[in-house]
Amino acid sequence: MATEWEAIPSEASLHIVPPIKWKHTSKNNKTKNSQKVSCAHNLFADILESSEHMNTAQVHNLVGTSRIQSSLETIDLPAVSNLLPNSLCDKQKFAAITIRLREPTCTVLLFTSGKMLLTGCKSLLDCILASKIVTNLMRQGFPGNVFTLEPIKIQNIVGNALVPLLADEVLDLNRFYTDFNIFCTYQPNMFPGLIYRPTNLPIVLLIFFSGKVFITGAKNIPDVYYGWNEMRKLLRTYNVQATLTTNK
Repeated sequence: MATEWEAIPSEASLHIVPPIKWKHTSKNNKTKNSQKVSCAHNLFADILESSEHMNTAQVHNLVGTSRIQSSLETIDLPAVSNLLPNSLCDKQKFAAITIRLREPTCTVLLFTSGKMLLTGCKSLLDCILASKIVTNLMRQGFPGNVFTLEPIKIQNIVGNALVPLLADEVLDLNRFYTDFNIFCTYQPNMFPGLIYRPTNLPIVLLIFFSGKVFITGAKNIPDVYYGWNEMRKLLRTYNVQATLTTNK
């Protein structure tokens, strides 16, 4: 049986690899190469960022409703306001209490009947989590009472998107209104945005000549992405140079 020392190979059995002769590069070449690499990296990052924001819609507000059923006849809103630090209750101005949550980011309007209006969420999961947090706070603040939460109903989803345009291009809203005036509301003297209500899509779009688009009216998040995927192809055909629109 070989010992540890016998297991070590001798120098004769080792294949000696000659040292690699590296090509000498000057400092100027190194700086040029590093500049090329950094420029390529920045260009690639800009392409990824632009494609991500231009070709997809972003959901930034979800409005939902729910109701807390309880054994109480009515919910004492001033008592709830005393329990929650981030809440505001003024019955003379508004008949609901405003509850602001940090995680998830959500603003809840709670009425004496137990109805809730949740806004500011970016997903259905955040909306459900916010409603459960408020329900648990009610259980802790009013022990001995029963509180049950009804399922969340999405009332509206608001998103935004951007039409990919060149630096000297804008959207020709006048031509778009001429082609789709039956489904549009456009009064540039009063408001610069064009409201478009497509009949084949469950969304409403607010379009600006800069390419910014706000999407509303959807009842679920897939409608936002599907609707924008169909509309961005159409809007891309209405790009025109900014000088042409000013001359009109």
